[in-house]
Order: sequence, then structure tokens, then C-alpha cells
Amino acid sequence: MAPVRLSYFGLMAKGFAPALALEIHGLEWTGSSLRREDWADLKSSGKFPFGQVPILETEEYGVIAQSTAIMQYVGRVKEGAAGANIAEGIISDQLLGLADDFFAGLSKVQPTIFVKEKAPADQVKAHWAEAVPKMLTYLEAFTKGKDAFTSSGITVGELSLWGVLHQMVLIEPPCLDAFPNTKAFYTRILNLPATQKVLKGESPMGNIPAYFLPN
Repeated sequence: MAPVRLSYFGLMAKGFAPALALEIHGLEWTGSSLRREDWADLKSSGKFPFGQVPILETEEYGVIAQSTAIMQYVGRVKEGAAGANIAEGIISDQLLGLADDFFAGLSKVQPTIFVKEKAPADQVKAHWAEAVPKMLTYLEAFTKGKDAFTSSGITVGELSLWGVLHQMVLIEPPCLDAFPNTKAFYTRILNLPATQKVLKGESPMGNIPAYFLPN
């Protein structure tokens, strides 16, 4: 398979999980770290199908937009990346959706490096005191007492979920402490050599600092 090229801004946010999936599943890939000041020209170039990033450029299937579609691409081209069977594929798909839900919640209230006052302080506090624990309680039950949701533990759904959990931990470090199996899942993937390579800026995407500001 020909190498693929991931393009995103030089930060975590929505390009983080695709970089993890490409690296952990061993695809041959390159990265393009876009500059925000160049975005207006790039956006009008016609290269980006929906005027958004990330995109993945492939020789076989053209340009793939949307982070979830990129994750599903990895799941389709790498054996086992979307699960070992239909049942695991369904679990992976559910986790892809859950990751989007977690990220959407953060995007509504959490300050970012670009928008430092996104929501009133009481709304941010309520998100972390009420919404996040509620969602993590459901997730903890979904672990069924394990530190992986599938036999491999690294399906694209699990990696997408891990990508947003990591960004949550950077914002609020104790947020997983009350959820031992979820925290064990988080720690297991954190310690993978490929994960550390991405986090240390040694993957083709280079340095990818946090997008959300800590509390």
C-alpha cells in the first residue's frame, strides 16, 4: 500500500487520534503540520472537501476528510484495526461515537489556545462536576471490568476514545481517578511505544501541543 499523508494544524484536537491510529497500526505515512495563518488560502484551494481538517491523502481513495472517516479508513485497510469480528467492530464503532460525544462536550465549554473565554466559569465547572462523571460512569460499566474493550485493545474506536481521554487528563488530571478500569485502559495505551512516539513529537506530525487549556 502506498504511503498516506495526514494534514492538520500543529496541535492535538481532532488530528490527534488519526496520528495515533496511523502510528500504532504501522501504516506508512507522512504528516503535514499546517499553519493557522495559511489556512484561508489553503481552504480556498479546493483541496479540502468540506473546508475542514484533518484530511488524509491516499493514492487509492483520494482525499479523505473528517477524523472519524480517517479512523474508519485505518480500520478497513489494516487487518484487525476495526476489531477481530463483527461484534468487536460494533464495539469499536460505538467508541468512535462516544469519543465524538466527549469532544463535542469539551468544545462547547473548554477554553482553547485560540478562544480563552468560551463559556462562563460556572458552565465549565458544571461540565467537569456533572457531565464528565456521568459519561465516565457509563464508560466504566462498558469496560466490563477490563482494561480493553476488544481482544487487541487498539481498535480505531479505542484509539479515538483514548485520544480524547488524554486531552481530558491534560485539562483535569484527576478526572479518571474514580473510574479504575477506564484509567487502566488509559494507562495501557499511554505506555505503548507508538503512543509515546506521537506524544514526544517523534511521529511524522512532529510536535502536537494541547488544544484545550487546563483548568
